[in-house]
Amino acid sequence: MRACLLPLLCLLAACTGAPAPAPVIVAVEAAQNEAAVAAAPAVATVETAVAETVVPAIVAVQDAVQAVLPAPSATPAVPVVSPAAAALIVRWEVSSPAHYSRVLDRPIWPQGASGITWGIGYDGGHATARDIRTAWHAHAEVERLATTAGIVGTRARDALPAYRDIVTPYGYAAQVFADVSLPVYHASTRRSFGGGLDALPPDAAGALVSMVYNRGGSMAGDRNREKRVIRDTCIPAGDLACIAQQLRGMCRLWVGTVNERGLCNRRDDEARLAERAA
Repeated sequence: MRACLLPLLCLLAACTGAPAPAPVIVAVEAAQNEAAVAAAPAVATVETAVAETVVPAIVAVQDAVQAVLPAPSATPAVPVVSPAAAALIVRWEVSSPAHYSRVLDRPIWPQGASGITWGIGYDGGHATARDIRTAWHAHAEVERLATTAGIVGTRARDALPAYRDIVTPYGYAAQVFADVSLPVYHASTRRSFGGGLDALPPDAAGALVSMVYNRGGSMAGDRNREKRVIRDTCIPAGDLACIAQQLRGMCRLWVGTVNERGLCNRRDDEARLAERAA
């Protein structure tokens, strides 16, 4: 693994352009989400152990790159994510504002390769300290939250009690979700599926943003074959029924697992959003 990691670290260190908002979140959260739904517990355990080594190294390199680059002078324009798609993501991530206020207004550890997480699915372990300070600059405990950068897996589990007193009200979490998380995941979705995403009706594009928010944007391997069909066939044809069919087809990944009902229902919700966008 160390030999495979070295080229990636060199590539990140060689980057000279200004980083996108919270770039590590999308890059590594894809692996986290895939690990979380792994059918075999042994596989999930191995992936978590690998993440505990790899993620801190990636975050450290990203931190070093950011240290020699100026902070963004202005907040980038927020890409359009349809209100229906944004509401779908919030519903699946936190259920409702009332549920959030009862259960999720303090940091949690979602298990697996996750880091300490707060707000609407914001994973501090997969962000840099500067990303956290930028996204949560108005938070009274932003400096403490920034110390969660690079802490994932069992290290995050063990560190969680030190952060459980930090409260993030729903209104503020929703603001960061809209201003920071949605632009990051919209950009990740566009990178994965190409510029044709912009030609889709907003709800159909938003359905794909929701899927990437949950699964990441990787196109590699058999686990992502439906994504490649969407990219290579459905989007160029503007075929919303094709997009919906492939979203539902992803359910094959979780058949017989504890995640089957929840993730299959989420894909079905996304598919219906795409279908109705016509």
